[in-house]
Amino acid sequence: MPSVTLAQMKAVDALARTGKFSRAAEDLGISQPSVSTQVQSFEELCRTRVFIRDGHNVSVAPSAMDLIAKIRVTLKCLNEVDRVIADTTSLNTGTISIGFSAHRLIMPVLTAFVRQFPSLRLTTRGGPSLELADAVLRGELDVATISQVAPDSRLSSLLLHQSRVAIYGRRGDRRLEKGRLTLADLDGQDMVLWNKASGTRTLLEHAAGKLGIGLRPVLEVATLDVAYAAAAAGIGLAISIEGEVSSDDHIEVVPLVEPELAIGHYLVTLPECRDHAAIQAFFDVAKEHAFEVGGGLPSV
Repeated sequence: MPSVTLAQMKAVDALARTGKFSRAAEDLGISQPSVSTQVQSFEELCRTRVFIRDGHNVSVAPSAMDLIAKIRVTLKCLNEVDRVIADTTSLNTGTISIGFSAHRLIMPVLTAFVRQFPSLRLTTRGGPSLELADAVLRGELDVATISQVAPDSRLSSLLLHQSRVAIYGRRGDRRLEKGRLTLADLDGQDMVLWNKASGTRTLLEHAAGKLGIGLRPVLEVATLDVAYAAAAAGIGLAISIEGEVSSDDHIEVVPLVEPELAIGHYLVTLPECRDHAAIQAFFDVAKEHAFEVGGGLPSV
């Protein structure tokens, strides 16, 4: 029985990433007919539908998502072999893709890593924790920093911070005058919440549900700058983990107590990629600089 080839996997990965045969060919530096031939051979080998074609646009068939993730992980491992053979002494070439759910918490690590390995190219992506974890599992990201109550057993994890949940709103909001809030204080209050893929929101809603407290989301957001702007405008109270947002001239941040909710901020990667040189180096830098939280709030 014929076996899948490296050329087929590269073509399939490029097409999955770009969504067009022309862009996949450009990405790989080969002709478009060559990409079409490799993809067709792969699909014939699989005897299943891998891509859905809609005119010039191509998307991955839902049933092939896991297969594409395995191809991406395989290509990462092969690239690591090539890198080790070409450069056994230092990280002089390569790319590492990084996802983060809280930019202020990861910035000290990113800064230290760039200074230590200036020849590596970094790409970044922000988003909610659950979405980033899925992106790592699909092979779209090499590493990510996510907020969760407990480590994800599917991923290799390093705990960077253990933080309380904080609440923030417009400076001068009377609800924040005590310098602290309880879950009971949030019952029926207008809230600016992250979307359902947020680990912090999941924790807060679970705790509120156990106590019979109803949170009232008036706005769902996907980025910190929008959450900050909405809270500063008085649309509602927003949530964060401590260290993610700081009090300033526009907002006041207070801890959530009674019960005091704790959530971990983890650096994660696929277990099979944990010993790749660039990923190992990122974990080593993270261990050293994880608690140097600094930086400013997003501009609004």
